[in-house]
Amino acid sequence: ADLNMVIPATVFASVGTAGQRCTTTRRLFIHEKLYDTALDRLKKAYAQIVTKLGDPLDDGVLYGPLHTKIGVGMYKATVAEAMVHGGKVEFGGKVVEEREGNYVLPTLVTGLAHDDEVVMRETFAPILYVMKIKNLDEAIKYNNEVKQGLSSSIFTQNLQSVFKWLGY
Repeated sequence: ADLNMVIPATVFASVGTAGQRCTTTRRLFIHEKLYDTALDRLKKAYAQIVTKLGDPLDDGVLYGPLHTKIGVGMYKATVAEAMVHGGKVEFGGKVVEEREGNYVLPTLVTGLAHDDEVVMRETFAPILYVMKIKNLDEAIKYNNEVKQGLSSSIFTQNLQSVFKWLGY
């Protein structure tokens, strides 16, 4: 995959609308050969996003608040649960206390199994679980194991992989 395409697209899909839409990217499967590089680039991109946190109606703002305090509570509970299950917060994982409103940091979590209960649940918050895979078959299997999967994407430079992903 071309990481120059993957990273901005993933950030937009996982952080846009502060993770509060049903098509928000919440699980990212990265081939083991690209995993470390992609994770490092994601952390750098997330750090840039939070410098433009604020009212989404203001010019230059890239990242806004959660809708409600209930959403903030769900975010905090989900991050805590991920940690209990062995997850590692690579970026974020915190409420932005120094700002009025329902602001949380967009969060990257590693170290969880693809079928961990917390990974399989939609939180409607900006939490992205990043997981290492060995091959396309593994990614397809993991992608298809959630009940509520509404959308998915593949980044590849191999057209045959696209058709396999689509089920053709």
